[in-house]
Amino acid sequence: MTFLELTNIRKDFGPVTAVDAFNLQVTGGEFISFLGPSGCGKTTTLRMIAGFEKPTAGQIKIGNNDVTFAPPNQRNIGMVFQSYALFPNMTVAGNIGFGLKIAGTPQNDIKQRVDEMLALIHLPNFGDRYPYQLSGGQQQRVALARALAIRPQLLLLDEPLSALDAKIRLELRSEIRRIQQELGITTIYVTHDQEEALSLSDRIVVMNKGKVEQVGTPFEIYNYPQTQFVASFVGMLNQLHCTVANAAQGVLLYQNQPINTGAALAYADGTAVNVLLRPEELHFGNGHGDNQLTGRIETVSFLGATVRVQLNIGDTTLTMDVQNERQLELPRAGQTQVVSFPPHACWVMSHNGSGQ
Repeated sequence: MTFLELTNIRKDFGPVTAVDAFNLQVTGGEFISFLGPSGCGKTTTLRMIAGFEKPTAGQIKIGNNDVTFAPPNQRNIGMVFQSYALFPNMTVAGNIGFGLKIAGTPQNDIKQRVDEMLALIHLPNFGDRYPYQLSGGQQQRVALARALAIRPQLLLLDEPLSALDAKIRLELRSEIRRIQQELGITTIYVTHDQEEALSLSDRIVVMNKGKVEQVGTPFEIYNYPQTQFVASFVGMLNQLHCTVANAAQGVLLYQNQPINTGAALAYADGTAVNVLLRPEELHFGNGHGDNQLTGRIETVSFLGATVRVQLNIGDTTLTMDVQNERQLELPRAGQTQVVSFPPHACWVMSHNGSGQ
């Protein structure tokens, strides 16, 4: 059942349109991420949901209520910011219970709710500490607990992990997902980090230049991008400039080397197209599909779980990721190697960005 609905939302700042034709239906309990580069409109959209910005056009409904122009304090929304925004002169308990105190909640009820929140964020003995006595990750947990203490019907998070180091970000995003699933609260999460969006979300809204490029599950967004922007923005991508050799049989030519896509193509023979390949779909040798390309190894980078290899094939550099194992024989720069990939790994797009 739809809980949050945005219909034809547009936001203009003078002559600049920050968000345009934004449509989305969110089911109760879903975790939705807005993903895109800086300036794409994702935070502006979040602020319109929260009531901090008023849309120029369109409608926002929470539940069955039209809240398009309702003030933030009438929306029962919890919000977590990038900067923590904790009160430095208040204890952790005081910060968490602040919204309840403003609402006139009895002191005993506030204490009980604060204790529940401290247990939820795994900081049960930190109530008497002050923000300066906490790490960045702990402060953001407290900010999350404060947002949840008022029992909001909707949780909004605006790049809450971007100020933290990599290890803490990894730990805290798992905590955010655990807490969200435990409470079953509908959540909108803004991020420019693809890995965060892919690992956290039930669905992802990919945005670019104020518009929605694609909405789908992480699996759909990564494996079946509908536009070239989505394909290139989400994950690493190789791109080969090819020519359609036989559309009926799905055969392309890349610098006189045939590529079989495995399906008929909706392009005329001779049409220039792009073939998009993920690095993990490429393998050394000729035993991993119908397609083989020969190239020269440029660089080999050991990344722990994977080994990233770059090959020059004609005038194109391909990146491939090889799964690390103890008996792996690392290739060397300067070697000539054959790489192979199956037909289903090919994502064919026209030069204007539409895919097949």
